Amino acid sequence: MKIKTMNTDEWTECFSPLKNHIETNSSYEGTMFETYGEELNFVRTKAKHNPFCVWTLMDSDEDDDTIIVEGFHFVNRLGYFITEIPFDKETNYVVKD
Repeated sequence: MKIKTMNTDEWTECFSPLKNHIETNSSYEGTMFETYGEELNFVRTKAKHNPFCVWTLMDSDEDDDTIIVEGFHFVNRLGYFITEIPFDKETNYVVKD
């Protein structure tokens, strides 16, 4: 499995994160979904239908930064993203600010 590291601008251009239609004032220019309530329910539904379009914002284990990684995760999660373009299931992505 290969690892691809990119910054958030490259990730946004490559995968096109959707705007959060539930909370229009969400973080990451309106594209992050929260980890609870209606937003979490929406992300879970999307993850069931197309798991390769769901991403998780997490605390990094290596430093004090946050990272975006492919997939729907619970541990160290800070938020979620749903993208128009699915990720490659043979690649681990590390997206840093």
